[in-house]
Amino acid sequence: MVTVSSVREDVKNALNQHFPDINVYGEEQDQGLEKPYFYVKLFSSAQKQLLGQRYQRKHTFEIQYFPAAQESLDEIAEGLYEKMELISVEDSLVRGSGMRHELAEGVLHWFVDYNFQVLRSVDPDPLMQTMQQEGFLDG
Repeated sequence: MVTVSSVREDVKNALNQHFPDINVYGEEQDQGLEKPYFYVKLFSSAQKQLLGQRYQRKHTFEIQYFPAAQESLDEIAEGLYEKMELISVEDSLVRGSGMRHELAEGVLHWFVDYNFQVLRSVDPDPLMQTMQQEGFLDG
């Protein structure tokens, strides 16, 4: 089953694939980071039950880009819009939506939602061992 951690890793893998010259870090690393780099943060996550064991999940990620020097953050943003539209999550392609970005204090903040359905597996109930049935006919 798809987990929040696995989706985060898939986002990081997609960044590594499309931007091989830029380091990619996650929430587990926050010290001694060498610029330029991407920092991937899960902004929010939600799950809604649809029918039976089917659920709709929404993962909103913030990808921050810290440049090494003065460079065009708009070019990096354009690259993110193009390259992060589709990512592979457990051998399926998931399309990003709600993509947007903003620039603050020389850092690019790029947001994307990855929405998909998951099917939760259920352990089957134990089967009956034996059953005796009696019946009578009137007549």
